[in-house]
Amino acid sequence: MADIKIYWRGWTEKQLASFQQNQGSGNHCGKFAAATILNMLYGTSLSGDMLVDWLNKKFLKGTPRYTILGNNNGSFVFQSANMLRKLGQLNELYPKVEIKRGDIVILQDNLKLGNVLSLISVTYFQNKEPVIALGKSAANSLGAVRRVGGHLMVLGAFDPHHKNEDGNPTPWGFLSSWPGKDRLYWVSDKDFKRSWGKLSLFNMLTVTRDL
Repeated sequence: MADIKIYWRGWTEKQLASFQQNQGSGNHCGKFAAATILNMLYGTSLSGDMLVDWLNKKFLKGTPRYTILGNNNGSFVFQSANMLRKLGQLNELYPKVEIKRGDIVILQDNLKLGNVLSLISVTYFQNKEPVIALGKSAANSLGAVRRVGGHLMVLGAFDPHHKNEDGNPTPWGFLSSWPGKDRLYWVSDKDFKRSWGKLSLFNMLTVTRDL
């Protein structure tokens, strides 16, 4: 693993975190992540609520093309790709969206490119949830699940020198659809690797804006 910190476009943590949106109480992380990615790549001001409202008007509320089962039950990686493309089309934006089974090298390489973003999927069983903590906090912002859970986030930084308040390394910095506007959400290397695409055929999207 590289020992060099990489922040997307060289932005500060606060600059990156300012693009985070709050999904509220629903399972809309894929929708809000899609809006965040387009806003970062194109300088737009889109909201995940646009996709929530659009899918509420669809037959079966997006099932199965965009959602697992109804509009409030989250999305698989391939469904998130469809949502991101649709939100782009609705706003005349056409990024290249690729579904991948990625690795750490791909993630770090993507971070070095100012026109590429990675949307990643973490999946986990009950009582095995990864700790995803805001800033230097050691408290988990991820809620407990009954059996199996998943979450989609946008990779914003890799910083091997980042530690939480307990002094434990948390090098992976993500934009998540929770209420944090000046700090990223950070994950330890161990928690990230054991939950990244654990139960998924595909574990990420690579979203590219043509130069």
